[in-house]
Amino acid sequence: MVLQVHDADGVRTLTLDRPERKNALSPELVASLDDAFCDADDDAAVKVVVVTGAGSGDKAAFCAGGDLGGGLAGDGFFEQHQKRGGFAELLLTMRRMKKPTVAAVNGLALGGGFGLVLACDLAVAADDARLGTPEVKRGLFPMMIAALIDEVLPKKQAMELMLLGGEVQGARAVELGVVNRVVPRPQVMEAAQALASSLASMSPAVLALGKRAVVLQRDMPFEQKLMFLRDQLTLNLQLEDAAEGVTAFLEKRAPNWKGR
Repeated sequence: MVLQVHDADGVRTLTLDRPERKNALSPELVASLDDAFCDADDDAAVKVVVVTGAGSGDKAAFCAGGDLGGGLAGDGFFEQHQKRGGFAELLLTMRRMKKPTVAAVNGLALGGGFGLVLACDLAVAADDARLGTPEVKRGLFPMMIAALIDEVLPKKQAMELMLLGGEVQGARAVELGVVNRVVPRPQVMEAAQALASSLASMSPAVLALGKRAVVLQRDMPFEQKLMFLRDQLTLNLQLEDAAEGVTAFLEKRAPNWKGR
């Protein structure tokens, strides 16, 4: 088994479990992650998904990226090409999810692992975790995750990271928007679970509608964005949870979300 799945209080934790390979992304692990995200999105009991890596101490890793020596090659050019497409499908699955995702970066996150961090909605990293794109130093370019890097990071910093195979960590990772916060390594899961618990306390219907709206509006012209988001607000106001949220606020009590 290359992926551990654990449920508690509406939070599903997915743990990449290839510590001997620093949780590198084999085709099996990519497929398992894709299936696990889809299952979580379809499970009404799951409110939030946390992603982390197995391992402890100095050998802890979130994900070292693609497994260059562990099964990426197929029997021929087309099969290899198709296997690489599995990672693209995984990133698309994460982008389309209704449920919020949180990365708990407990160690190095390089290449495709860096892409997983960027693909999550929120991220907490160990203050000594290294995140970056060393591919160019191996004669490769971070092609698929370039879409995420270019979207998340400022242009010049994005190009510097990709062209020079750089890394970021600590306060610099927060400054660039790669992660939301950094904490001492022993506190990573606690901080990520705290974020997940906060997300799980929100209306799942409102979060799903809002996530979809944010993703869809990104590439629209500004005027179109405003009109589209106005329409999404009208939909939001029709939700039972919207009425419940306002009523609970006026009655000074905690809302009882129905998820609709």
